[in-house]
Amino acid sequence: MAKSNEKIETGKDKLFKLSVPFKDEDISWRIQRMKKDGTAGLVLGYVNVRQVQDRLTEVMGTDWQCKHEVFGGKTICHLGLKLDGNWIWRSDGAGDTQFEADKGAISDSLKRSAVAFGVGRHLYDLPDNMWVNCESKVVNGKAYFKKFLENPLDVLRRKRADFR
Repeated sequence: MAKSNEKIETGKDKLFKLSVPFKDEDISWRIQRMKKDGTAGLVLGYVNVRQVQDRLTEVMGTDWQCKHEVFGGKTICHLGLKLDGNWIWRSDGAGDTQFEADKGAISDSLKRSAVAFGVGRHLYDLPDNMWVNCESKVVNGKAYFKKFLENPLDVLRRKRADFR
């Protein structure tokens, strides 16, 4: 039984904590596409599945669970959170990835389901058109990412300054 001066954490409180943005330094970056000349790439920010699982455990303790199923060519994750005594479920799916296809689909579907509860949703609000200078290698006339020549986080900070 809670003491009279202790605040009981509500489902709304937990959802707020789940949606707290990850620190800029915790965001990883990947190239979505390269410029034809290979001098820059359009980047996307993301967090990995371990960070999502850690956030769920940090906020929910043991009051979360997930189950996966394959539907057509997609892996669907059903993520359940126990909020205010009731299990609330959200689902989303992902296809196989280019690297470790099945594992990637399982991880991506969990991350996408967690977004429905607010985890990492702020990453969808990052500025569009974040082109980052990079080095590439050209194979058969197509540029492939090799490494960043500038920190994507610095580009993000400049873009954010443009909005203020």
